[in-house]
Amino acid sequence: MRDIVWKPGAPRAILLATDLDGRCDRALDRAVALARDWAARLVVLTVVEPPPAPPLQPGQALPVQASEVALRAAARLRRDIGPAAEGLDLELLVREGRVGECIDAVADETGCSLLVTGVAHDAFFGRHLLGSTVDWLVRHGGLPLLVVRDRAHAPYARVLVASDLSPPSARALDVARALFPDTAASLFTAFDVPYLGLRDGDRDGGVDDARDATLDAARRFLDAAGHADLPAATAHGDAAVRLAEHALAVDADLVVAACEGRGALFHLLIGSVARGILDASPCDTILVPEPKARRDA
Repeated sequence: MRDIVWKPGAPRAILLATDLDGRCDRALDRAVALARDWAARLVVLTVVEPPPAPPLQPGQALPVQASEVALRAAARLRRDIGPAAEGLDLELLVREGRVGECIDAVADETGCSLLVTGVAHDAFFGRHLLGSTVDWLVRHGGLPLLVVRDRAHAPYARVLVASDLSPPSARALDVARALFPDTAASLFTAFDVPYLGLRDGDRDGGVDDARDATLDAARRFLDAAGHADLPAATAHGDAAVRLAEHALAVDADLVVAACEGRGALFHLLIGSVARGILDASPCDTILVPEPKARRDA
């Protein structure tokens, strides 16, 4: 068996948030594979809503015993996660409370620097909608969030960084290269031509000119970010649609995008994470938020 050592730039600890749904097995498999590849510690968390409790009587102490739901969840974690993560530095946790806040707190407590979760039908953690929970995490959590939708048959082979050429997009690019320095990567950005429908002259020429200008800007962006070796591509039209088309065309198995920025991708990412980038992306997706300290400033 080959020796596995921690790789500089890779997380020392990964947090897998799961609702124990069957489709979360894909997120588990990917998290386990990454933890093995990076020699990272794997923390697996499930969050349950606290059961309704009757009002306390005068002088009655707060209950301290875990609820029956939490105890069942802990048993499920030990049964389902333990064998799959055999040989890893593993910690299994159950928390009661609000999902996003519990995930954020556990990430801080355990020193995790990557959050992994899955997509279970159209819901996330029971009654919590995918969009609302993921949106909370990227706005408040401060960790890169890997949303897994595909089976982990092999390590990621092609990473596509979706960019609007803004500073937050530069951070997303840095994160992608730090996590997967040996994986083929490329950059994609979408562009629009204002008032194209009102032009009387050469519309195709206007699009071509805008494409050339966008590619020039993308190459300058890559050079300034220290990634001049990466190829860049662009397309005219709806950012979500063109991103999905390009990801399929280049056979990308991971899309990385910032959660803040300007331009078409900004409108795609902020406020409509689930409907936008996660629905459009045909593969696993990492959403990179601004550092928490900067957002809280």
